[in-house]
Amino acid sequence: MSATNEIWVVEGLETSTRRQQKARLAEWKKLFLSEGAVSVRIWEGGYGEYNGAWLFIIEFASATEWGKMMDKYSTNSDSFDNAMESWQKTPVLKFRSGGLIHLTEDL
Repeated sequence: MSATNEIWVVEGLETSTRRQQKARLAEWKKLFLSEGAVSVRIWEGGYGEYNGAWLFIIEFASATEWGKMMDKYSTNSDSFDNAMESWQKTPVLKFRSGGLIHLTEDL
């Protein structure tokens, strides 16, 4: 079994509510599922004096499947660009970090 996960660490803007943040995360989830992700998992974290944060995890069956989504985006980025434009007009979350991880079970 292989899997590739794209992980984003995002924080809510101080001017946004938790409800607004969850609504935006749900929009992102819907978009990535429609673009070929196997699943999207959202974890909420934060404690004490630290700002709350969200882990937004997009799972693909393999690095190849992730690549197909990126190829699809590169060929026609209108759906993502239109969504991004809308999201930038009403910012709710800010990106902190992110990256790809690949499950390697053959070692």
